[in-house]
Amino acid sequence: MTPFHLTETRSAEIISNRIDAVNLPLAKRVRSGLSWNVSSSLIAEAIRFVRSLVLARILVPEDFGLFGMALTIVAAINALTMFGLDRTIVATKFASRDELKAHLDTVWSAGLIRSLIIALLVAASALPTAQFYRQPQLKIIIPILGLVSLVQGFQNIGLAILRKEVSFARIFWYELATNVVGITLTIALGLVMRNVWALVIGLLLTTVVGTILSYVFHSYRPRLTFERIALRRVLTLGKFALVIAFALYVMNMADNVMIGRLLGTGALGNYSLAFNIASAPISVLIFSLAAVLFPAYAEITAQRPNILELAFTKVFSIALMIMVTIAVPLFLLSGEVVQLLFGSKWTTAGEALRVLALVIPLRGLSLIISTFFWGLNRPKDVAVGATLEAVVFLAALYPLIRAFGVTGAAWAAVIAYSFAGVIRLVALSEIIPGIFPKLFRISLFILAAAGAGLLIAGFGLRFLTSPLPRVMGGLLSSIIPTVILLSFKADLRRWLNEWFS
Repeated sequence: MTPFHLTETRSAEIISNRIDAVNLPLAKRVRSGLSWNVSSSLIAEAIRFVRSLVLARILVPEDFGLFGMALTIVAAINALTMFGLDRTIVATKFASRDELKAHLDTVWSAGLIRSLIIALLVAASALPTAQFYRQPQLKIIIPILGLVSLVQGFQNIGLAILRKEVSFARIFWYELATNVVGITLTIALGLVMRNVWALVIGLLLTTVVGTILSYVFHSYRPRLTFERIALRRVLTLGKFALVIAFALYVMNMADNVMIGRLLGTGALGNYSLAFNIASAPISVLIFSLAAVLFPAYAEITAQRPNILELAFTKVFSIALMIMVTIAVPLFLLSGEVVQLLFGSKWTTAGEALRVLALVIPLRGLSLIISTFFWGLNRPKDVAVGATLEAVVFLAALYPLIRAFGVTGAAWAAVIAYSFAGVIRLVALSEIIPGIFPKLFRISLFILAAAGAGLLIAGFGLRFLTSPLPRVMGGLLSSIIPTVILLSFKADLRRWLNEWFS
């Protein structure tokens, strides 16, 4: 990684003068982007882990459950007004810097107005949401969380320029600074307040800090402007982004709504903890890949479309191997991990985590394929897949929660993401004929290696009883599949060498 200096560019002049970065070969920019993004995600997850570890000892599951209830309505209104504004900056090839500047200002202005509308709608929803959940505190908590969306609307759109250029070093330092300040403030509030307000005020202050720092880390200064052609382009993509955002809301929040309504704050707090642990590998690996590969696929499509199949196959194979390697020990040791790290009051979280471990590779593959569709500027394929998986999830969610409680919600996610993977693979086969059998063979071999690791480690765990030795022994289940795969798959060895060289 190269050193970062705040004065290394003068992008306020007309957007960007980073010619040296943009002219680097795409492969080098992708590798650099991945290293910065994965590093940022790992550090962010470590910070969130420390935050969760400390706050789980200070607060009770009901506090996290109440906070989760408030977030459901905030996320719902965000989804209903989501137009994917900044995606158009990454996906579009601009003829001149003036055109890019007009687009940036239009996107920032539209986003600011959207954030103001969200804040007003969130505040108006506070009373009915409090009545729905039968939690009077939500009448005050929800309007304050509405301010989070308003503050986010002022964030500097200049950061999107760096993503478009597949230049992530500056974003790394921006996210690191925001996360470190945010966790410090939240933990300090938790130690002083010892209730749900530590989470609420901590989130608001973190957002304020992030917005201020966005202007420190990029010198572009947006103006309130609406350019007709840019606005039309934004709204064209926005109709698909709106559908996708609502479907993603269903996948990420419908389980919280039903658990909170049917099982209460304690159950929702436990489920939220399990979901956050299972989401960590997705945040570190898949979101990092998506951030880098979205602009990379767009550039490949424009310049070298003949290598798309090979590029996607590499990503699919390596990502699936890593996700399965993580999911297997988490499946084996979910109860021990939760008990060891968070204490006995979070026992229900361990039960849900065992099932949610199965979601890791399924959800990850769906997101990887969706990123490919975005890079090819095919948002309709993403929208169709997201809508169908949301319908399946809703259909399975209520009866499974009624039958199995918190773990029923986790099984509904397994069913929905399994269906989502199949739907996306079918759509992918229409774009790249003949790729489905190849991906199926790769998946089968990786799953067989994971199964071997699961059997060997499961047998060994029979002779261990205390949590810590079981956790250490369970790590064998992640080592064994990796050794098998790298021993028998020369392609994987070569691709990994290319990635990390």
